Amino acid sequence: MEKLFNIVGENFFKPLTSQLKTIYCDCLDIIYQSYRTELSYGTEREILVAKLTDYFDNSAVSDIQFEEDTETLNDSRTKAHMFLRKLREFGWIEYETANDQTQRIVMPSYAVSMVQTLKSIANNDELEYQSEISAIYSLLTNEELLNRPYLQVIRPVYERTLSLFTGLKKLNTSIKKYIEDITADKASEEILGDFFKYHDEIGSKAYHRIKTSDNVARFRNTIISRLKTIQSNNSLFERTVAGYQNVENVSDSDKAEEEVRYIISDIIEHFRQYDDIVKEIDKKHSKYIRNAMERAKFLLLNSNNMEGKISVILQMMADYFNKDEQHNLSEDADEDICSAFNIFPQGFLSESSLKPIPISRKITDIDDIYIPDEVSEEERKQRRIAIYEKNKNRFSRKNISEFVNNLLKENKEVMASDIAIHTRRDMIRIIFINLYGRSAKSDYEIIPVEEKINSNGFQFRDFRITRRVK
Repeated sequence: MEKLFNIVGENFFKPLTSQLKTIYCDCLDIIYQSYRTELSYGTEREILVAKLTDYFDNSAVSDIQFEEDTETLNDSRTKAHMFLRKLREFGWIEYETANDQTQRIVMPSYAVSMVQTLKSIANNDELEYQSEISAIYSLLTNEELLNRPYLQVIRPVYERTLSLFTGLKKLNTSIKKYIEDITADKASEEILGDFFKYHDEIGSKAYHRIKTSDNVARFRNTIISRLKTIQSNNSLFERTVAGYQNVENVSDSDKAEEEVRYIISDIIEHFRQYDDIVKEIDKKHSKYIRNAMERAKFLLLNSNNMEGKISVILQMMADYFNKDEQHNLSEDADEDICSAFNIFPQGFLSESSLKPIPISRKITDIDDIYIPDEVSEEERKQRRIAIYEKNKNRFSRKNISEFVNNLLKENKEVMASDIAIHTRRDMIRIIFINLYGRSAKSDYEIIPVEEKINSNGFQFRDFRITRRVK
């Protein structure tokens, strides 16, 4: 990294940190896109000026003033010329004169790489694990490529291995980001929105693929075996070392041999660590699903039960401390708040008291044996009904399955958006339908769709519910 500014210059990153960074990025994108029909990353200056002028004509920004200048620019063509001059000063573009004396604007290779990286970040491009692992497998199993083993096999395999495992580590980090997000101060609707966003961007795409079609473990044994063959075959290994010396311009054969052995060993070690990476991804994936559901359930609790009352009290305290900067959590709370926690007043001693009942040595009359009143048959019946209703309203796997089976009685499939949402319980039921439907033990399965649904203040990604074929 110490050589970076020797290549790009000291002011290369200034456009990305200035007040006009959005306009700079738009201009760079226009310049980059103009090269699509060219044979190189260069095009005529007047063509770019015309494109940038058109951009400023349609821009919402009327007047532009650069930080180091006092002049305000309002003419679109003047703005186009000025931004090209600034980008040239910062090292993003260069001018060259063609054989016909026309001036062309060229983007250096390092600037092209930077623009491609910025576009990849902005578009949230995702690594296709299948293409990487398939390419690695094909390179190592193609016998025709072994006539130049370093250039045609080892080098591209090493580059793709690093790319593959960098993508897996990014996936691991992405799940951690979602876990941290749900611990933030968010309403239940935001948590549910993040949950479905996570399911679309991580759960249904990257995570699902590495467990199915992009499962590296299916190719790993063959990859490691082929790499060990290159190491153990003296003739093949010597050609690999010679290829390394030629391509990397290394004259010392001992150093070249050491580097080649390191590269092959590093590739093998990466594939051996695959299980540990996936195990950690599995753990974080399960943790996110569990934490998201528990937090959403906590925020959606009915305020009439004990948990709901505690939730309301804690929310009230949080609002109280957030509004009044003079108070903090390390100080004693006000009496009004303390009184809210007198949920279980204790005014007598019993066998369940925190303080044990002292044994009295005073001889007293023995009380009559307490005989509880018999419970009538009608009371038994009412209690059984109450217990039945309580179990009936639980979001258990059995109850959710019965609910879905009733929906699918007359239909082959049902959309989640067709289920009426009147209360929070209705929204929680949809969440549990989504969760239980992923299990292979469930009688039904879910198929996500792209459409977002808004219903009574709740937002979620729609999904199709169908019977599971066993």
